[in-house]
Amino acid sequence: MAAAPRIISLIIAALCCLLPSTAAQKPDLAIAVCRNTTDFAFCREAVYSDPRAPGADRYELIDIIFRLAYRNASDTRGYIAGEVKSGADELKKCLGDYDKAVAILEGMLNDLNSESYYDLDSRSLDIQHRVSDCGKGLRIGVGIARRNQNMLKLANMCYAVSKLF
Repeated sequence: MAAAPRIISLIIAALCCLLPSTAAQKPDLAIAVCRNTTDFAFCREAVYSDPRAPGADRYELIDIIFRLAYRNASDTRGYIAGEVKSGADELKKCLGDYDKAVAILEGMLNDLNSESYYDLDSRSLDIQHRVSDCGKGLRIGVGIARRNQNMLKLANMCYAVSKLF
């Protein structure tokens, strides 16, 4: 009879391991947001570069995505500024576009810090338009073109996550 309690506890342990937990069934918000972007794979890779992404709520997720976009816009702006200093005067318009994109993202991050979520979607679209304008009508190098495409994807991610609010 001493074996009966041991068998029952083994059965219970096996059932606990085999049955999916409610946490495992909970849909991942980051994946849901990435499904609403223009490049799911890019979004997923970018978002999950942050350790907070798995299980992030909408407040954490918007912070992750906006900070990724801000860093990328700032880095791209710096790269373009360096090219302009090297004599690439045709990139001055792009520099202005990125100056404005960085300023908009700074304002959006400040709004997040003050828990204000108004108009984030339309400002995300404004960033997309400015970044898109940077590449129009210019013969931009591969380095800038790739950075510009990544920034367009990040701006689209900002828009998608903004729709949660």
